[in-house]
This record gives sequence, C-alpha cells and structure tokens, in this order.
Amino acid sequence: MQYIKRLGHSLSFVIAIFTGLTTSVHAADTSLISDAPTSAISLLDNETYDFEGRTIDGSAITDDGLFRCFNRRGVTIKNVTVTGSPRYALFARGCSSFTIENFTMLDNPDSVGGIRFDQGTENLSVTISGISATNQGGHALELWDVNGFTIEDIYAQDTEKCGLLVNRSRNGSIGRVTGIRNSQYDYGYATMRFANNAGPNLYVEKVYSRDSGRGLFTVSGSNGIEVNTVDIFRATIQGIYIQGSDDVTVNKGRVGLSGADNCLISSDSTNVSLGSVDCDASS
Repeated sequence: MQYIKRLGHSLSFVIAIFTGLTTSVHAADTSLISDAPTSAISLLDNETYDFEGRTIDGSAITDDGLFRCFNRRGVTIKNVTVTGSPRYALFARGCSSFTIENFTMLDNPDSVGGIRFDQGTENLSVTISGISATNQGGHALELWDVNGFTIEDIYAQDTEKCGLLVNRSRNGSIGRVTGIRNSQYDYGYATMRFANNAGPNLYVEKVYSRDSGRGLFTVSGSNGIEVNTVDIFRATIQGIYIQGSDDVTVNKGRVGLSGADNCLISSDSTNVSLGSVDCDASS
C-alpha cells in the first residue's frame, strides 16, 4: 500500500493546479481584524491571512466558526491562536486550494469543535500544517467530504473528543498525530479516528497516543487505510480498534496497558493486517 503516499500527494497537486493557481493571491490586511471580533470573519477568495502570531478571542461567536470559508478558493490562513470558546475556531464548506498553517487553539473547553470541514459540499485540495489544540471542546480537527489533502503534524491535548477525525474523505496523507487525553470519557472516539466511509487512499505516518479513550479507531465502512507506525499506551478501552472496516493496514509499532483490549479487530472487518505491531507492550 505504499502507493498511497504518492497518489495522495499527486492528486492534491493536480487539483491545486486547476482550482487555485489561475488567479493572483493577495495579502489581506489582518490589522483591520479586531482581537475580539463581535462577528465572524469570512475568508475571501485568493487571500492570505497572516496574523503574525496574534491571539483572537472568539467568545462572541456562537454560530458556525470564528473564521469561515464558504465556497471559496485559494485561501491561506496562518500564524494565529484562537481562544475564548467560539462555536468552532474555523468552519469550512465547499472550499478548494485551502491552506492552514500554524493554527493554535488554546483553552476552548466550551466549543463544539476546533477546525471543522463540513459535510455536504466537497472540499478539494486542502493543506494543513502546524495544528495544535489544548483544552478543546469537541474534536481538534474534523474532516468531512475532503478530496485530496495533506496534513502534517497535529498535536491535541485534553480534547473532549478526537485529536483528528476523518469522515467520508479520501486521497489524503497525514504525518504525525500526537494525542494526550483525547476522548477520555466519550469512548466512541480516539486520538485518530476514521469513520463514515472514510477512504480510500489514506495514509498516516504515525499515531502517538497516551491516556485517551482509544488510540486508533476505524469504523463504519472506512476503507483503504494505511498507518505506518503506532505508539499507543494507557487507552481507556482499546489501543487499536478496527470495526466495520475493509483494507486497513498498520505496519508496525507498539500498543500496551489499555483498559480492556490493546488491539481488537471485529468480525465484520475484512482485509486487516497489524503487521509487526506489538499488541502486548509493557513499556
């Protein structure tokens, strides 16, 4: 399944050519955006929003996201910290050639979620890097209906639900997912979860999880997934749980000291391999 990495990157590149490089990109004047806006910030086509490390308080935003990308193309947002528990830090639907860089979510326990790519209208060619969420309500990062994506490192600590959740999305490459205490009390989730017919052609370089409900969880028709390495300890229930999924491979790594099963594959899953994973690691 090594073709996954190459195909995922290639598809993202091809989509970018047709959707994001046909017009000029401009630098938005982010100095005009308040540190505590009273209404959502709607992102515009072919604009780069560089906040140069500023913190934006989204406590006044109770509908959709503090930042919103609706049916846009060629948008970049970077170097920003969101606090104040807006409903979502960023909410996207129907966006293409969309880049998110160095996006931090800090102390948003009452949020519904962090970054959400919404279902219904496909999002194309998405690039995400440098995502960090600490003390976050809901999922740190959730994808729905994304075709062609690259995610580099994501760090999620003390999230109510997943660190990274991939739903009904395909042709994607993910780097390292690090999760600490993700979904400790809502056991349907995990540090890294694939669900709702996610796939095919999905690749993850590494899942590192500590003290979460689950470490790696694939479910509900997810298919065509390769995870290269896992390092999962002290999950509340299962370290790895493969349920209702097809064509899932975990190449190597270690899983240990979980509450019930370190590694569990349900009978309704097919073509599953855990390679050389040590499912009884002690340290």
